[in-house]
Amino acid sequence: MNLYGIVPACVTPFIDDKASPEAMQSNIARWLDAGVHGFLVFGSTGEFIYLENDERRSVLQAARAAIPQDRFLLAGCGAESTRQTLRNLEWAAEDGADAALVVTPIYYTRGKTEAQRRHFLTLANESPIPILLYTVPAFTAYDLPIELIEELAHHPNVVGIKDSSGDLKRVTLQLHIQETQDFVLFAGNPNLAYPALIMGAAGSITAFANIVPELMVSLWNAVQNKDLVRAAALQRAITELHGKIGSMSIPAIKALLAYRGYQAGEPRSPLAPLDDESREIAISAWKQAMGICEWWE
Repeated sequence: MNLYGIVPACVTPFIDDKASPEAMQSNIARWLDAGVHGFLVFGSTGEFIYLENDERRSVLQAARAAIPQDRFLLAGCGAESTRQTLRNLEWAAEDGADAALVVTPIYYTRGKTEAQRRHFLTLANESPIPILLYTVPAFTAYDLPIELIEELAHHPNVVGIKDSSGDLKRVTLQLHIQETQDFVLFAGNPNLAYPALIMGAAGSITAFANIVPELMVSLWNAVQNKDLVRAAALQRAITELHGKIGSMSIPAIKALLAYRGYQAGEPRSPLAPLDDESREIAISAWKQAMGICEWWE
């Protein structure tokens, strides 16, 4: 399985507060047209902690049906208990996921390296599909230690990591692991897409590939073509947009998707939609980001 490229961390469309498989398929068709290389459902942007079990299965099955076999499908399967995570992994395998993203459990185990080691090794040993580690301290207030990542990378069923720390030093250290193991690094913070890619990261899995997939794919292509001036301009556009809407999080992503004509729905409570003023700020920032790039004209 070849994991690489630009991957949207897909929003889960909630239509009338119900997860909509049909809306997910409609969005996937749009992202495919933009040239993305794979898909992640049930990441942080997918509001996975708010999903019911039947919603997870119906949305994942619909996503698999809409994604051609030459594009990969990752499913977020992390849960607080090892038992529930294994159940999620079994469902993901049954429903067609190629691999799984597993976020660090944190409620009792934040910072407890030995507990995290046991958790991930059990998953690696028993999961029917390969797993990628997922560290996202903005939500978990905890980063997997680099030493533990390197140890886990030796396991044949641990195939990579999505690092959303936003820490370039961490990314650099994990790229060394990628160079020495059968293990891939995906940058999760859109501000680090360009430096991570030019240093050899396998790709970027971000919320921003929902709303500006054209920019993200163009950045990927520019790096592959060694057009680093163009790549830097694209990164600047992405970073400026992130500076304007990053703190608005999922509500801003869904508002911009709706503005672009995607079927985004609204965030699930307790998250709330953007107010009118914030929505206009987000739209203005999106237009400015797109306008920076000559290719968009």
